[in-house]
Amino acid sequence: MQTIEELHAHYMAVKARLNGGKPKLVLVQPAEIKPAGPYPEPVVERFVEPEPVAVISPPPSQTPAQIIMSEVSETHGMSVKQLKSKSREMAYVKARQEAAYRMNIELKYSLKQIGNLLGKRDHTTILHAINRHKKNLAQGTEPWTRQVAFTGNPDTRT
Repeated sequence: MQTIEELHAHYMAVKARLNGGKPKLVLVQPAEIKPAGPYPEPVVERFVEPEPVAVISPPPSQTPAQIIMSEVSETHGMSVKQLKSKSREMAYVKARQEAAYRMNIELKYSLKQIGNLLGKRDHTTILHAINRHKKNLAQGTEPWTRQVAFTGNPDTRT
């Protein structure tokens, strides 16, 4: 069990941490307390709450996810609005796959969070995009490119 002095010291330390600094101690000499003997007059310490200080920090200009989306859209030569669009053109899909992969790997966002950020897409769509981008990174190829063996008439190409 702790003594009253130890509990009071702990309380003062906690209050100091919560208030962001050391508490102000005010020495008070109460007039009604008289020493009974040859003892020095007691000094009573009283905690005074520090004045509240309004600290307003400006909000960050962009979240980490917005930074990734702007980097990817800049790399692919499109706007963030186009990146989030419903378009299924290869250029947009490729950029979305990269953005989804980076948000999953770098930020550890869930599939649902990434889907909401990339135009309210389903989590399975995001899972496919991440897996597709991983596969293309492993192969060292760009998404949607494939080597087609071509011999003969251009109309018979598969």
